[in-house]
Amino acid sequence: MTIIQRYIDLCLLKVSPDSVPASNNLLQLTLFAYFIVGVVASKVDMSWPMSIFSSLADMIFMIVALSLLLQFKGLKVRFQQTLTAMAGASSCLGIVGLPIIIWFSQIPEAEQANSYALLFLVILMFWSLMVTSHILRYALDIKVFAAMVVTIMYTALSLVVLGLTMSGVA
Repeated sequence: MTIIQRYIDLCLLKVSPDSVPASNNLLQLTLFAYFIVGVVASKVDMSWPMSIFSSLADMIFMIVALSLLLQFKGLKVRFQQTLTAMAGASSCLGIVGLPIIIWFSQIPEAEQANSYALLFLVILMFWSLMVTSHILRYALDIKVFAAMVVTIMYTALSLVVLGLTMSGVA
């Protein structure tokens, strides 16, 4: 099974994060892909410098949050595979979402609320939350409900960090 297939299987909730090989090279390559996908996706409605800065802030937040969560649970040994799994699955979802984001950005603002593009963005958002919850459930060795709560808190804090980054505060 190729690594891309493993990331796709993670997105389809077929495998757990421990199925991703523990490799520094793979982690670095996956984080680079995550960063590039983030820059390209955010460039749709931001300048290049802001896209780069917000993607970097997002990646740093993911690294720090996963490290703290795993350390809190005494599972720091799972950090490399969990981070690789999270970045890889998020990259796949970002690639799937890119055409939808571009489509949505081309719809006049007055029509966006009633568009199919918005529906697809909401579906993608919930899918992304499910994938994150799935990864955290196995990585942190917690129940489904607890993983959902942690995922919602992680996502909310991530959005706060992104908002502070975009406003220039962070």
